[in-house]
Amino acid sequence: MVIKMTNYRPKFMAALLASASAVSTPAFAQTTENSEDEDTIVIRYRYIPEERRSSSEVAASLSIGDLEMTGDSDLASALVRVTGLSTVGGRFVVVRGLNERYSNTLLNGSPMPSPEPFRRAAPLDILPTNVLSDVIVQKTFSPEYPGEFGGGVIGIETAGLPDGPFLSLSFSGGVDTASTGVSGLTYDGSDTDWLGFDDGLRDLPGPLDAIFQTTRVGNNLPADQQQAIGRSLVNSELWVIQEAANPFNGGGQLSLGDRFEFDGFSIGVLASARFDTSWINREGIRGKAAIGANDELIYENGPANADGDAVADADNLSDNFIVTENVVEASGLFSGGIEWGVGHEISLLSMALRSTSKEARIQTEFNAGASGVFRSDATEWFERQVVFNQLRGEHLFDDLFGLGLDWRVSNATGTREAPYQREVVYEVTDSGIVYAGDLDHNLTAFSEIQDNTSDYGFDAELPLSLMDRDLLLEFGYASTSRERDAYSRRFSFEQGSTGLPQDLLDSRIDYIFANQNITDSRMRLVETGGLTLPEAYRGALDVEAAYAGIDWHVSDFVRAAAGVRFEEGEQTVDTFAFPANANDSGIVETVLAEDYALPTVTLTWTFADNLQLRTGYSQTITRPQFRELAFAEFFNTDTDQRFQGNPFLVNTEMTNWDMRLEYYFGREQFATVGLFHKEIENPIEEFIIPIGDGLNTSFINAPSAELTGLELEYERNFQFPESWEFGFLHDRDWFLKLNYTYIQSEVSAEGNVIVAQGAFGQPQALSLNAAGFIEDGRALQGQSEHLGNIQFGFEAADGSRLAILYNHTSERTRAVANLSDNLPEIVEEVPNSLDVVYSRIVEIAGNEWAIGLEARNLLDDDYEAYQTSGDTVLPVDTYAVGRQFGISFSRSW
Repeated sequence: MVIKMTNYRPKFMAALLASASAVSTPAFAQTTENSEDEDTIVIRYRYIPEERRSSSEVAASLSIGDLEMTGDSDLASALVRVTGLSTVGGRFVVVRGLNERYSNTLLNGSPMPSPEPFRRAAPLDILPTNVLSDVIVQKTFSPEYPGEFGGGVIGIETAGLPDGPFLSLSFSGGVDTASTGVSGLTYDGSDTDWLGFDDGLRDLPGPLDAIFQTTRVGNNLPADQQQAIGRSLVNSELWVIQEAANPFNGGGQLSLGDRFEFDGFSIGVLASARFDTSWINREGIRGKAAIGANDELIYENGPANADGDAVADADNLSDNFIVTENVVEASGLFSGGIEWGVGHEISLLSMALRSTSKEARIQTEFNAGASGVFRSDATEWFERQVVFNQLRGEHLFDDLFGLGLDWRVSNATGTREAPYQREVVYEVTDSGIVYAGDLDHNLTAFSEIQDNTSDYGFDAELPLSLMDRDLLLEFGYASTSRERDAYSRRFSFEQGSTGLPQDLLDSRIDYIFANQNITDSRMRLVETGGLTLPEAYRGALDVEAAYAGIDWHVSDFVRAAAGVRFEEGEQTVDTFAFPANANDSGIVETVLAEDYALPTVTLTWTFADNLQLRTGYSQTITRPQFRELAFAEFFNTDTDQRFQGNPFLVNTEMTNWDMRLEYYFGREQFATVGLFHKEIENPIEEFIIPIGDGLNTSFINAPSAELTGLELEYERNFQFPESWEFGFLHDRDWFLKLNYTYIQSEVSAEGNVIVAQGAFGQPQALSLNAAGFIEDGRALQGQSEHLGNIQFGFEAADGSRLAILYNHTSERTRAVANLSDNLPEIVEEVPNSLDVVYSRIVEIAGNEWAIGLEARNLLDDDYEAYQTSGDTVLPVDTYAVGRQFGISFSRSW
């Protein structure tokens, strides 16, 4: 079955640069003007920093100094300090209230792959800040960036070649009040789990591996072979959950490099490695809501009451789940390069980022359908890894009128493996817990995703002159190819001809699944995945793009930039039963082939001393993610919910307006006021579908939406008066940084939505009135109304630093309402954080070390996700986050 959607837009602005002259000029210089008094010279750009003067777009940057000041160990944590940015789950960045699907992440100009099965966006918590040199968040589109630019682009630059030899070493340790020393959950696993690597225990067992690519496991197999496959699965090490006190968090990193000078050129090398381990405990409430007989909101599954014969009343809820996760992160980077002449450099970067999660979970709930209390135990292991290789060059050709040329070639692979995701369900009785014993009461799953991204391209700049004014001609080309393969295989033990003996059901779980019980009469392994929806997909996205633009100083104080990006893109997603059928029968294929011409225009006017106004207009797009198009069912372990794709989704198209007034009243001191407005056609939304006992979602294109926002920034450096009595306030450079973003969005229900329905392998496009799914005028999914940051602190001459950091993200929609079933939206409240970070130089054993202290989440806010109807508020996912305290030691030679 093939679902194909093709659209073509006429290309325009092809002669954009026809009037440009080919006379070179010097680089843009600082501008002055004479007043009526010829002896007075006014310098309008005196305080405007270079990074904001050299860019026509609305952008923000994080330097090494910024990262050191906030003390954030990963990029996702650091980016929430930027105006208009927040994160989902502390990992995926949301720009201007548009969730992560509307953002793009580039590493040295090349796209980063994602090791996540549920996102195309790369999780930025996997990227340590110690390998970075600069991060740019650009919020207005410019043609050198990919056209998928809904909220903005995050441009990451890795550390450059060193100026000389150096060696840097650091260690860190910490505690979490909700986790460290608290009784948590774990399981044996393999001997090397503590390193973040499995020693082979979780590999596919031989009997299953032999048929994994060719045959489903079921009663069609010979009984001996079926029993051998069941017995080959790992038993005790991956089934039995144990209680244990969580240890301390800790880690370390090492960086070193050198530069070697030769006659006419120099060679530099840099290497860095990092290892970190942490324990996270989450204990709280989980449940699934439904609409009762009297249209009231009730738990279908949720915390049980004291008697265990019904769900608890909303006013008398108690914790019903606990999750303990051990996260081990490791990264390694090598960079080498050569510089010669004036402005020529070629460098090679190889980087590996790895994050492993070992998780154990227990959840107890009253199940209304089964009229009983059940407990589910789950053990999981996730390996996320990104390997990135890039060769790039930067060149300046004075003999070619000052032509600047940057080129890049990159290849990256993101993988996520989840072997042996296990779950067993017990019934809670007066005498204890008893294995429920049926097919639906145990699960062993294997899933894997591989995301390969290749990219090559160049960006060129040529300084010219037009009407005796500086003009910069920009043009370039990029080719990007992304491929993703994902599957999930689910197996369960069903009862044999006689079933398990009754007196065995209350035994320990590894005794129940012992080899002697895996027989044709007692218990046999069958494949349960893919019975209603496929469990595998293959996606591909090929984009070829070219762009051209100009940046022209119209006058001494007016600057205009205009350009257009042409993109030809084709996205395909094939969904199929696993293992794949050689003749492709049962494959659901979706093809989205669209060409775009995406224009952008910005104008910057410095109309007074250090006061300038930026305005911008652009058109951009956002493509559906692979998993959103795949007509398959997958399980999101972050939220414990199932979701299925919609092969009838189309691209989202956006029209963007920006305006920002900037006033610079001192060096690195400024105040800005910005307004932005976006018109969005066919935004993609996730909505709730009532299927089975768990929480399920799918995706639709809403007809349209609008988003409007206000951004305020204020940064100031100052010193306290010496007349103040408190001596510690003096001889320090104090700073205050404030930013606030107000965002309002409205989704329109005027039109139709396409819902994917149908049996296995036969999705049908069902066109329905959008008013049955969307509340007209509600906010976009994932959009918070208020975002704010406060940073206050100092830097002293002795090297000490203090930063007090506050971040606020107001409530937002996690999953939108399903009006056709009267299911209200799921709203999440992200914890507000108050952090304190301090560092200084101390002498230890005659050597100088930098010591850092940090205290995070001092407000001790919790995470809450809930549904509301009338006066009833039902939590669906809540837990305590805890306060974190840490210390670090570092030294450089």
